[in-house]
Amino acid sequence: MDIQTLFSKESGRAENYRIPSIIKTKSGVLVACADERFFTCRDNPNRIDKVVRRSLDNGLTWQEQTVAVEEVGDSMKDASAAIDPCMLYDDNSDTIFMLYSHTPAGIGILNCKKGIGQDGDGNLYLYDGKKRYTLKGEKVFDKDGKEVEGYVVKENGDLIYNGESVGNYKLNSGRLKELRTSHLCIISSSDDGLTWSQPRNISYQVKEKYMSFFGAGPGVGITVKEGKYKGRIIFPVYYNVVEHGGILMLSACVIYSDDHGVTWHRGKSPNQTRKHGILPVNHRLVMPNDMITEAQLIECEGGRLKFFMRNHSSKRLIATAISDDGGVTWQDYKHHPQLTHCICQCSVIVGDDGGKPVTIFLNAADSKVRHNGVIRLSYDYGETFVYSKLIKEGEFVYSSMVWLGDGKVGILYEENMQHEEIKFAILTIDEIKDKA
Repeated sequence: MDIQTLFSKESGRAENYRIPSIIKTKSGVLVACADERFFTCRDNPNRIDKVVRRSLDNGLTWQEQTVAVEEVGDSMKDASAAIDPCMLYDDNSDTIFMLYSHTPAGIGILNCKKGIGQDGDGNLYLYDGKKRYTLKGEKVFDKDGKEVEGYVVKENGDLIYNGESVGNYKLNSGRLKELRTSHLCIISSSDDGLTWSQPRNISYQVKEKYMSFFGAGPGVGITVKEGKYKGRIIFPVYYNVVEHGGILMLSACVIYSDDHGVTWHRGKSPNQTRKHGILPVNHRLVMPNDMITEAQLIECEGGRLKFFMRNHSSKRLIATAISDDGGVTWQDYKHHPQLTHCICQCSVIVGDDGGKPVTIFLNAADSKVRHNGVIRLSYDYGETFVYSKLIKEGEFVYSSMVWLGDGKVGILYEENMQHEEIKFAILTIDEIKDKA
């Protein structure tokens, strides 16, 4: 297969790139996205922006890299982050949505505070020590609803007080600061990824006060094509319920919108509907072996949804679950005997093989280390996989796939643990079937 380098220091402004996401619009434009990580390849705390590249010829050539989300900060310890993209294309509104987690300086998954960080109308809370204010537009208001004279707040978080700079609320330097937590944010594009909206924080619609980390299951979301929930747009997400101490109690679920992204709702996690042995799993007290995190989903026949989940079970197998109510609840949680994994993200989409739906699954298919990228084909929506092919021997990490049509799949992937480049390749269904 022919391989191109899409994201690297040659195309952008940083040394490290991670977390691929790729979609195709009905006009035929491919949009690829990645984390641009400035000071290290590590997760946050770090300066992490969102960057995109577009292709107008089904992946043969790519336009120059552009910035979709720009964070702030000049050092690893004093920079904000927009981490882990998940894109979906809503063909009903001809809109691309990109979901990600924004964190202020110094905050990562292990030290997020519990809380939402917004009021019920989506206005951001700002803090001066324990004193809480509310940001509405460019103005700051106290707890009694009275405007605090002298403050002007810029879109990027810069704070101006009586004409003087007083830092940025995303950084350690800010006189006022946003809640030191994980903020679930979304942007959109109505011109095939050429330009993007300003970020919108939707935590107040989907996050609970007892949650700390809340982020996208990176990769892609879907628009439901059939059945009762036709038109629903769905993103995979996961969250933590413990504050500080380096303890993780993670559960996956989805968020969904029935009005083209205006309002969002959170479905239940499989950790609220499954059992560990004879006992139910409690999504607010998750044992290490029961954690489910980064997930992807597909639509099966009739609008049924199927979840494919990274999990921390000692079985080292991808977990699956089924939803017949558009992602609100999940049943039939089990570990797939064919899908070996090493606690790493996976990618799964549905394509077409001679008029038959074909489920395409890709991951690092090793039980111990992030090695051996294996792509698989299923003709029963992932119940059984009848073809598999090793496409990358040795190190292989995160990936995202897009159906290109004409029997071709596009693969965007991290080829090694140095995280300096993200590659793109085109593979045909016949090549995956070929045992040579």
